[in-house]
Amino acid sequence: MKTVLLIGILLLAACSEPESDSTENNPNATDPDNANENDAVDNLEDENNLEEEPAAVAEVNGELIDEQTFHEALREQYGENVLQVLIQEKVFEKEAEELGITEEEVQAEISYLMDTMGIEEEEEFYTMMEMQGVQSESELRKRVLQHLVMQEMTGHDGEFSEEDLREEYDRGAELTARHILTGDRETAEEVLDQLEEGESFADLAESYSQDPGSSSEGGELGTFGRGTMTPPFEAAAFLLEDGEYSEPVQSQFGYHVIEVTDRTPFDEPFEEVQDQLQQSLSDRYQYQVNRIQESMMDEADVTILDEDFQSISDDQP
Repeated sequence: MKTVLLIGILLLAACSEPESDSTENNPNATDPDNANENDAVDNLEDENNLEEEPAAVAEVNGELIDEQTFHEALREQYGENVLQVLIQEKVFEKEAEELGITEEEVQAEISYLMDTMGIEEEEEFYTMMEMQGVQSESELRKRVLQHLVMQEMTGHDGEFSEEDLREEYDRGAELTARHILTGDRETAEEVLDQLEEGESFADLAESYSQDPGSSSEGGELGTFGRGTMTPPFEAAAFLLEDGEYSEPVQSQFGYHVIEVTDRTPFDEPFEEVQDQLQQSLSDRYQYQVNRIQESMMDEADVTILDEDFQSISDDQP
């Protein structure tokens, strides 16, 4: 991949085809007056052939800042970030193509967004989008496309209904739980098999768990609420019934086998904690989205051809 960020270099104007200087086709060619006129034309063409000065973007105390200087500064300061964004856009475009997501679906999502906001005129809509940090229709369409890709890959649109929130409310305010942390899924599945055969959770935690803070305590984590554990752990734990073992749950720390041993209900009514529940579910969803996006970028075939941005290659697998 090669990206050119210096977009301010002007192209030379193409020269027109010269007229023939044959005396057969130009009987006045030897006339001195015509010769002077021809010299003037030649001089004008020579001037046109000179490279034009770069256009200026600003003047400061009589000193010009030209486009080339401007774009070189942009490249130096923001080039790597811009290139990473462009790479991500290409990855999402390819994924959208494979998932069969069409421009019609993107437009339908934008129309739905306009309806939701109660806006009928596109000009008013895009003015509102600019206030939200979306600078153009093109940028919005790219964001919508990425949203649709994530929706397909997660099986969820990231919006949570009141029913979802009430179900989360019924799962309690806090949990008391224990876990066994292993370095790989195979070991976690082996631990799970032994638990289901009746082996002691505390003994297995002491033998297998790689969590130094809880392994000697039988895997006990104490009581915790939402927002204190890593999102995949929290999501799995709050979905468990008391006394039920989880399937291996992957987080940045390894693979967890979790058991909830007690649950504390909310003291507050649903309406008072509704926003808290919404935030918790949104955080879990965003974590899932981020992990999927990281996986997509890791699996993409990316080659950086511009030497100035080779450091991006260090982030690739």
